[in-house]
Amino acid sequence: MKILHIATDDKFIEQAIPVFESVFPGKNDVIIFTKTTPLQYVKLQTAKVVLKNKLFFTRAAVDREIYNRYEIIVFHSFSHLTYPEIFNIPINKATIWLGWGYDYYEDTLGKDTLLLEKTLNLSKRLEPTTPIYVIKKIIKKSAVFLGVIASKKKAIERLTIFAPVLPSEFDMVKNSKNWKRFPDHAIWNYGTIEDNLIKGFETESVSGNSILVGNSASLECNHAEAFDILKSIGISDRKVVVPLSYGQLEYSKLISTLGKDYFGENCESLNTFMPIEDYVKTIRKCGYVIMNHKRQQAVGNIVIMLYLGARVFVRTENPVFRFFNSLGIQLSTMEELENNHDLINTPLSRAERAWNRKTVSNYWSREKAFRRTEQLINNAFSLSQQYNTDSKKH
Repeated sequence: MKILHIATDDKFIEQAIPVFESVFPGKNDVIIFTKTTPLQYVKLQTAKVVLKNKLFFTRAAVDREIYNRYEIIVFHSFSHLTYPEIFNIPINKATIWLGWGYDYYEDTLGKDTLLLEKTLNLSKRLEPTTPIYVIKKIIKKSAVFLGVIASKKKAIERLTIFAPVLPSEFDMVKNSKNWKRFPDHAIWNYGTIEDNLIKGFETESVSGNSILVGNSASLECNHAEAFDILKSIGISDRKVVVPLSYGQLEYSKLISTLGKDYFGENCESLNTFMPIEDYVKTIRKCGYVIMNHKRQQAVGNIVIMLYLGARVFVRTENPVFRFFNSLGIQLSTMEELENNHDLINTPLSRAERAWNRKTVSNYWSREKAFRRTEQLINNAFSLSQQYNTDSKKH
C-alpha cells in the first residue's frame, strides 16, 4: 500500500512523516506545494516540490496518472494551494484531510468572528486598499461564484476522512453547511512528546515568571487585547515573550511595535524562526502563558508549556478549553485572570503540575501516535474499498 502526502512548506510535515514511516516503512512519498522557492521550513530531502503559479484560476497541478500510483493520499491541511488536487485524484482512492485549524475555521465561522474588537480594527489597517488588489479580490470571488475555481465545499465532499485538531471540531465543521456528503471522522495529532515537543527537556520545568503571549504572527492571537489585560494588571519588570516568526510579516511588525509601546524593553519579540529545541529553551523561562484565541490554535505550544508546569490561560469560548478540561487538565481562563489579577503571580501546585505532565505525556505519546496512524490508514483504505464495492453493485 503506497501513501502520498500532500503538504505546503510548513514545519509540521517534518513531525508527521517519521511517524508514518515508522508505521508504514518505505510506503510514503511527499509532494510540497509552494508559491516560492527555496523552501523555508521543509528539509525533507526526498520531497518533490511543485511550484504553483499565482493565477487566481487555481487548477490541480499533479497529473491524475501520478495519483493513480497510490492507494491513499493524505492532505496535510486543505489550503487553497492543495485542495484543487482532489479533483485530479481518482474517486476510488482513499483521501485524508489532516486539518490544522486555519483551513476550516475561516470557512465555517468567518475570519472576523475570531477577532476581538481592537484586533479587528488592526486587521483593517493591514488589508491592502490599492485598486489592483480590490480588482483581484472581485475577480477571485466572481471566479468562485461562476465555478471557474472548483469550490472548496465540493472538494471536501470528495474526501474519505477528516481529522481536525480537536475531536469536537468535526461536528462544528460538519454542521456548518449543507453537504451532499461529508467525510468520516478520525483522531490524529502532529508531534509526539518523546520525539518533538519536549525532546531534550524531559526532566525540565519552567524556570521563571516571564509571560508567553500567543504562538505566532496571527491575528487570531488577539495580541492587542492580551497586552491591554497585562498592562491593566501591572506586571512591572517581568518579560513578555511574543513568538512572531511564523505568520503574517506586516502583523508581526505591528505587534512588535505595539509590544514595545506597552512594555518597553521587557517585550521580547521572537522574530526569527528557530528549531524546536531552541524555541523550548527560550520559552521555558515563561511560568505563565496567555493564549487569547477564540478558536483552537497553538495546541502544540500549550502541550509543551503544560508539560513544563506553566499556568496557561485560554478563553472559555475556545474549544481548546473544553478539550483540555475533558482530559482533566488544569487550565486557567482569561476571564478568571481579568477578575483575579493575582493568578498571574500564582504558579500551579506541585500536584497540578504533575497531573498535567502525566496527562499530556499519555495523550501525545509516541505509542498513541503510532496506533492512531495505523488506525487512520487502515480505516481510510477500508472505506475506499467499501466505496468501490458499492459502486460496482450500482
